[in-house]
Amino acid sequence: MKIKVCGIKPDANMKDVANSGVNMMGFIFHSLSPRFCGNQFGPFTLGSIPENVCPVAVTVNWSEAAILDLASRYGFKYFQLHGEESPQMCDALRRQGLKIIKSIGIKERKDIRKADRYAGNVDYLLFDTKSVNHGGTGKKFNWEFLNDYNLSEHFFLSGGIDSDDVEIIRSLSHPCLEGIDINSGFEITPGVKDVDKLKDFIFRIKHSSLEDTPIDIKKNRLKELLKNKRDNLLAVYFTVGFPNRDSTVEIIDALCFQNVDIIEVGIPFSDPMADGVVIQHSGNIALNNGMTLSLLLKQVKEARKRNPDTPFVAMGYLNPIMQMGKENFFRRAKESGIDGVIIPDLPFDIYMKEYKELSDRYNIPVIMLITPATSDHRIRLIDRHCDGFIYMVSTASTTGARDKFDYNALSYFERINSMNLHHPRLIGFGVSNQSTYDDACRYSNGAIIGSQFIKLLESEPTPQKAAEALMKKIHRK
Repeated sequence: MKIKVCGIKPDANMKDVANSGVNMMGFIFHSLSPRFCGNQFGPFTLGSIPENVCPVAVTVNWSEAAILDLASRYGFKYFQLHGEESPQMCDALRRQGLKIIKSIGIKERKDIRKADRYAGNVDYLLFDTKSVNHGGTGKKFNWEFLNDYNLSEHFFLSGGIDSDDVEIIRSLSHPCLEGIDINSGFEITPGVKDVDKLKDFIFRIKHSSLEDTPIDIKKNRLKELLKNKRDNLLAVYFTVGFPNRDSTVEIIDALCFQNVDIIEVGIPFSDPMADGVVIQHSGNIALNNGMTLSLLLKQVKEARKRNPDTPFVAMGYLNPIMQMGKENFFRRAKESGIDGVIIPDLPFDIYMKEYKELSDRYNIPVIMLITPATSDHRIRLIDRHCDGFIYMVSTASTTGARDKFDYNALSYFERINSMNLHHPRLIGFGVSNQSTYDDACRYSNGAIIGSQFIKLLESEPTPQKAAEALMKKIHRK
């Protein structure tokens, strides 16, 4: 989480603030503010700030030309706009190479919707307590209003933040929370910060640890299952938010009642390149129903309370995970009871560089896919460096039901069998009936069914009936 201190005066204790552990420093160029810094600012002011601290110019209702002139004169790259600047002006400034943070004043719940106008036109938003003076009130708005914010732009939280707010800030779990903006709660006088108070606050914010959370890092149901059961495993996939936004718990309950070994919760995405028409269709409906990754994790957490033993594996694409933030995703996934993650468009080398450490730290295996085109060398690397199971894609195509596996698919299964891999393997893409289910279990440790169950969720009157119908199709008791 980034810490931005606003209302800095260059002739006060600016250098001490810059060395306190902050990420960004805001300089107010609004002449009506008691923290106005214009009279003290010089051409070399920014040169005395450490390179790891980003300076931000704060303006109110300036023209585009005036902002560009200030950027040219002093070298500001980031501007925080607190007036009635239009989305078109924000976008024009970005096209000139500037980074734009747009402040939205919040008093009532409906004020959050003002951010909608700026979607795609700013780099960040900032939610502050609404006031005639455009900030600096020392008062909070109702932070519960943030639950109504569902754009992709990340935001800073501002308004009355003080050192007593550490715990509540650390508990905030909004996927787009970029950082916090602090000001009057850490002042001796306007523009002069209490550096000791600031350092203590930053230390407590940035040194939250896993020991401070109630989650059990050591517990992983998927690993326990695979340790104790190696044959005829059944994993079933469904898209969360389909057919209805709030059907997640009911679907998971129905699958658990049918003794499904692993439940794959699908993260809907607008461009699912590995999915066929059935799962694409379900994903579009889920997104139209208002499903988000944050809501998905909340629903899975509720389902976990009712089903404490069945492994849940989240399957989805990189984009939503990156929007939430990699570490934030792994942490929230663990808190929700997720036991594994499948990311079809995650390259193995990126996994090794950026995701393996998180996978190990949170004890959530990243399950990699292999296809008939995957080399033996790459398969052995995956077997060595990944945990959980290996997802065997049956054919070099997208998901979708098939009546039977052809000769090429069966030859591929035999080839992988002969490699004597350490981790169990499950075959997916095309498993839809008794023939394909039996073949998958014969040539691997089990099967993954997705498209067929999605069809049944749409055709059957309830998730319970859909789960029952699936068991009948594959003749699994």
